[in-house]
Amino acid sequence: MNDAEHMPFYVLFGVIVVAMLAGIFIVQYNRQLEARVDEQAQALANDLARISFTAFSREQPRFLLPQTLGGSDYELSVDENSSTFIVHIKAGRQVGMSYYSTANVSLVENNFDPVPGGSVYFLRIGDNVVVSSSPIKPENFLPPATATPPESYFENENTFYNFAKRNAKAATAITAAYFSALENYPQVDVTGYEFDNDNDDIVFVQISSSGENIFRVKVSGYENWDNVGKVDNSWIVKNCLKIDNDNRELKPCPSIENADNYGLLYSRVEALAYLRSRTWQRGDNFVVVPADAQVRAAAATTNVSTYVTWRVEWQADVYYVLHYRAMLWWEDEDSPGFVFQSDPTLEATA
Repeated sequence: MNDAEHMPFYVLFGVIVVAMLAGIFIVQYNRQLEARVDEQAQALANDLARISFTAFSREQPRFLLPQTLGGSDYELSVDENSSTFIVHIKAGRQVGMSYYSTANVSLVENNFDPVPGGSVYFLRIGDNVVVSSSPIKPENFLPPATATPPESYFENENTFYNFAKRNAKAATAITAAYFSALENYPQVDVTGYEFDNDNDDIVFVQISSSGENIFRVKVSGYENWDNVGKVDNSWIVKNCLKIDNDNRELKPCPSIENADNYGLLYSRVEALAYLRSRTWQRGDNFVVVPADAQVRAAAATTNVSTYVTWRVEWQADVYYVLHYRAMLWWEDEDSPGFVFQSDPTLEATA
C-alpha cells in the first residue's frame, strides 16, 4: 500500500489529534478562566476585610470595586452578624458561587448598596467599622447632643455621672482604662479602682466582663500646669498597662458601662471624629484637626471645677492644644459643665 492509499487515514488521524488537543486546550483554558474568577472574587473579599483594619488608623479609607471578576458579573454584601464580606457570582463563569472573608472587627452597614465600579467607604466609629457606598459623616454616629437617661439616673448619687463630678481624676483614669479595654473586648465594665499608695499619679482599675473580673489596668498620668483657654491645669493620662497579678484592695466604682450605654460618654475616636467634622477658625485662618492628632484622657481643672475631658494636640502652623468633654452634662444640672477650651483660641464656624 502506497502513501496515497494511507492519506485518508493520515488526515483522519490528524483531525482527531487536532480535535483532542483543541478540546484539552479549551478545557484547560476554561479552567484557567474559572480559576481567575475564583482568585479575583476571593481576593476582593479578603481585601475588603483587610481594609477594615486600616479604618482604625486612617481617616476614611475608600476602596474602588472592579467592574467584573474575571469577566463575570457579581454582587457584594455584608453579614453584620458574622462581620463577613460576601461576594456572589451572578452571571458568567462560576455563576452561583459565593466567596467569604470575615473581618476581625464589628461591621455596621450604613447606606450600603454597592455596585461594580463603585466605591466602598470605611470609618471606625467607637468599636465598630461602618461600611457605606458613600462618604460617611462621623457626626451622624455621635452620641446624642443631650443626655437621654431618666431623671432618676442623675438624681442617684451612686451613678458614674455623679461619681465623675466628685472624683474627676479617678473618673478620668477609669474612662481611659475602659475605652482601652473596649479596643480588644466587645463588652466590659469597671468594678473598682484605687490610687497607688506611694504615687497618686498611678491608678489601678479593675476591668470586668459579664460579671467576672478579667484583668486590671495600671493607669499612669502626670500633672500639666499649662493654661489651655480657661483650663488652669490638667492631669493627663500617659499610658494604660494591662496587669494580671495585683491583689490590692480596690474601692467599688459605679458602672461606667451603664453611663456609656446611656450615651453620656464620648470615646476618644468619637471625640476626634466630631472635632474633625467641624470647621474651625483662628483669626482669619481656617484650622483642620488632623486624623493623627494625639488624643489622651485628661482631668481638666478650671476656676469652676475639674472635668473628665479628651486632650487633643497637634503641630501645624503653631502648636494646638484643646480639651473636649468626655462626658455630657445633664441639661438640668445646677453646676456648669465643660464643653471645649483651646490654645490658641479656636472658634467653630460650621
